[in-house]
Amino acid sequence: MRPAGFLAILFATLALVAFFIAVAFGLAVIRADSVRNLQLAVLLGAAGSVLFLFAILGAWATVHLRLARPIETLTREIETLAHARKIRQIEMPDGHLMGGLSQAVQQLIERVITARAKRRETVDAALERGDTYKRRLETILLDLSEGVIVCNLDNRVLLYNQAAMQILKQPEALGLGRRLFGLFERGPVLEVLDELTAKQRGDKTRKLRIRRRVSCERLDGGAGVEARLALICSDEIETEGYVLTFAPPADTGEEAGAALPPRPEFYDFDLFQRPPERKIADIPLKELRCVVFDTETTGLEPSNGDEMISIGAVRIVNGRIVRGETFEQLIDPGRGIPKSSTRFHGLTDRQVKGKPDAGTVLPRFHRFCGRAVLVAHNAAFDMKFLELKEKVSGVSFKNPVLDVLLLSAYLHDHMDDHSMKATAERIGVEISGRHTALGDAMTTAAIFLAMLDPLETRGVVTLGDALKVSSRQVKLRKMQARF
Repeated sequence: MRPAGFLAILFATLALVAFFIAVAFGLAVIRADSVRNLQLAVLLGAAGSVLFLFAILGAWATVHLRLARPIETLTREIETLAHARKIRQIEMPDGHLMGGLSQAVQQLIERVITARAKRRETVDAALERGDTYKRRLETILLDLSEGVIVCNLDNRVLLYNQAAMQILKQPEALGLGRRLFGLFERGPVLEVLDELTAKQRGDKTRKLRIRRRVSCERLDGGAGVEARLALICSDEIETEGYVLTFAPPADTGEEAGAALPPRPEFYDFDLFQRPPERKIADIPLKELRCVVFDTETTGLEPSNGDEMISIGAVRIVNGRIVRGETFEQLIDPGRGIPKSSTRFHGLTDRQVKGKPDAGTVLPRFHRFCGRAVLVAHNAAFDMKFLELKEKVSGVSFKNPVLDVLLLSAYLHDHMDDHSMKATAERIGVEISGRHTALGDAMTTAAIFLAMLDPLETRGVVTLGDALKVSSRQVKLRKMQARF
């Protein structure tokens, strides 16, 4: 017999005994003709009441532990697996009274995931045909010696090529979804843009294709570029955006595109459809511009002298990881790395010696982040290191922060383990480059994106929603007290 069945029989027996004792108590009171008999009746009544109370508590515990809690666990598992890409076994508490329900749900989930995988294969095959044009565009952009930057009417970057990166030498400031005016002074660009827009409105035939030269002055004080600005128009919309093209300075002697990745992901035309700025808390999670980052450190106690030795990050734009826009830098901590830490991340004193210190690296990382939402796993730990370096670096990270660990604790509150490895396995994300700053940042980004649909199912749609549930988790877990 199962333990749960034995407990149910035991508590039912106790309840029955309590009932007979209570009956005996009633009869004794009626027939009590002496003080002794009355005392016996009271004793019997008290014993019956205690046994009845134990029976009630036992029944409640059985229902809660063997039925209510398993139902909640099964619900969370269904919510998680409904959006997973890989099949895994449903995790249920031992001794539950759900019978074969969990096995039936397991079979249903497996069929759904298998069907979704087949549908994805069909969609991927169709997209492959479109990717032919995408590869042609990549080849054209790669071979161009001129820098190209395409912007929407909100002056956000939709596309740029390797030559633009090589010429401007500002990888931290140039990125999809970021404003052009984080690179250039806005005045000259807007003046030419207004002039061309006015001329375009007067062209009723939509055949006028003009461009104007514009002197783009760089915000970092570097040499400006002489660019050509042209509007991007369609038959349905007068102006969708504009394109800037510029040649490399004549005296650099450098070949555009040298020593750069052969095929980076530097375009996202969906940003043409992005609405203007709005209150950031109201922006849907799937539309956020994020920087997902991770640090490797000499130890786990930032307030007791431990230092950063590596920082890695990747951007998320329009709901996808932009693998061509990353930040990765080793940092000289100015102290030794304990062997126990080296066994964890593999970094040694020799590897970080002579690298820039945190005061030099963090201003670059700050510019890479811009105003994006910061995302990390166990973010309180990483943010503490950034906070402790505010004086030496001269920068302060005031960006909104989302913690993937807290979001996991909210989504998978039936589980105790919310480590990166456990969360990735639970949600069906492949882990690669573990315990390197950039590798962990990439994994965290994939986990975060995989969480968006389950979060939406539970009503967490906007950044404000995510911050609220995260705040509740902080109060429950009090993670930051450890640091």
